[in-house]
Amino acid sequence: MTDLWHSLLKSEFSYLRIVAEKWGFPFTAPDIREGIDQVADAMLGGNILAGVAEILDPKEQEALIWLDNQGGRSSWDHFARKFGPLREMGAGRLERERPDQAPISPLESLWYRALIARGFFETPTGPQEFAYIPDDLREMIGPILNPKRVSNPEADFFCRVAAPRERAEILPPPDFILDQLCTLLAGIRIGLDPSNHLPDLSQPEAGFLRALASAAGLIDAVGQTSPENIRDFLELEEPAALQTLWKSWLGKGMPAEITLLPEIVLDGDPPLDAVRARRQVLSYLEALSAEEWWSIESFLSQVKERHPDFLRSGGEYDSWFIKRRTGEEYLSGFEYWDEIEGALLRFFITGPLYWLGLIGLGAPDEERPPLAFRLEPLFADLMAGRPPALPAREPDRIQLRSQGEIRMTVNVPRKARYQIARFCDWHPIKADAYQYRLSPGSLTRAEGQGLRAPHLLSLLKNHADAIPPNLLAALERWEKSGPQAVIEPRTVLRLGSPAILKALKKSRASRYILEQLGPTAVIIHPGSEEKITQVLMELGFFVDLKDQSGSQT
Repeated sequence: MTDLWHSLLKSEFSYLRIVAEKWGFPFTAPDIREGIDQVADAMLGGNILAGVAEILDPKEQEALIWLDNQGGRSSWDHFARKFGPLREMGAGRLERERPDQAPISPLESLWYRALIARGFFETPTGPQEFAYIPDDLREMIGPILNPKRVSNPEADFFCRVAAPRERAEILPPPDFILDQLCTLLAGIRIGLDPSNHLPDLSQPEAGFLRALASAAGLIDAVGQTSPENIRDFLELEEPAALQTLWKSWLGKGMPAEITLLPEIVLDGDPPLDAVRARRQVLSYLEALSAEEWWSIESFLSQVKERHPDFLRSGGEYDSWFIKRRTGEEYLSGFEYWDEIEGALLRFFITGPLYWLGLIGLGAPDEERPPLAFRLEPLFADLMAGRPPALPAREPDRIQLRSQGEIRMTVNVPRKARYQIARFCDWHPIKADAYQYRLSPGSLTRAEGQGLRAPHLLSLLKNHADAIPPNLLAALERWEKSGPQAVIEPRTVLRLGSPAILKALKKSRASRYILEQLGPTAVIIHPGSEEKITQVLMELGFFVDLKDQSGSQT
């Protein structure tokens, strides 16, 4: 209950006496329970509140009107920052110091008139402490102080619609996150850097993608893949797979986004509640129409004005140790909200929610950062807990070339691309397609992970229109006996006659000869050229030493 009587239940007896004194009615109660009855009856049953507009000063009226327009309540920390502070006092100190006689803020003045109460209310993210006007008091003083009350304040989030110039350049949607994740997982699985196939991925986006894979159980704490979980994940249809990533992002296993911000660093171990922060931000976005483009700057300013404590609250603005990545100064206090909470909100919009496909972005031009955003249809689907309506993709066939080159687009089924990529060397994306190549090294690496040529052949037969006959034969021979030819660099020493070679074999340089190729040629140990040259000079022979270009040295 949030009426006046219930709001006074935890009050000190001395506080009740002060309230009576401030309003000027007699207080004769012998105990707290009767005191609560007397205060509530006097304030609600008489004509005391009729002159509230003349009793309160403009600042006190402003505080009540503002709170009334918030639906009668606001988070305590936010209200105290805006209209406070309130000095905390026990019964003894309250009677000695009488703060009501010289209040230091509108909040403190209203507190000792019992026009403001304090209590915990349930929210979607758990209990939270609020400042509020008791319901029965609000019904009486609202029409006097605030006759133009906002009709439905809790549903109204006054974000500004973006101007056309702010969204003159609509950013293309990001690469589909399921395709990027497939590439990342395949690269991690075979120990390759996947950057060839993720060339436009920024450092924050790469960090987010890895963190999301970890939260979804696809990679472990040390960054190694979980084959069984990946197999199950790749079996999912795209809507279910995206919904799985969405739930993973919302869950406790996902690191807090503030740790991914490039501009700031957290020291120590602050009490981060990443789940609460995400859900709070999503609730603000959910209040916006999906039919409009919205100003990012206006969204940030409205959250700062109405719901600033979605990440930190109260003393946490001073107790968390956060500093700029480029300096040593700690950003302590609410005055750094823009650099911390503001930067985090901007990151949510232009980062995770954009990368997941839930938000579209607009900018003034190609050179400047986004200033506008809109909610995409995926946002409503995922917020409602239903599988997202994704456009159907016609599966592409794999293209093979006789030299062992493999070309796959994003429309090749992810499971097939993940498996085939593990058999190959990776090459940069070309013509909007992933480029791979089979080699003895890549096939040997695949064998080390339990992948055999028949498995690859089966995949290629299922997903390619045709396998070049020479490639088919080469893979079948590989399975039987490995590579049929070897090309490798060697250092060759050619001599003028068999007699010179015979003399060299009898010298101390004989240990540098690895293999004889003929009567006048041998393969020598790399790096032994100078020593062999000295021995041949001692035997009376000049040596013509050539570098790789064929020039004399």
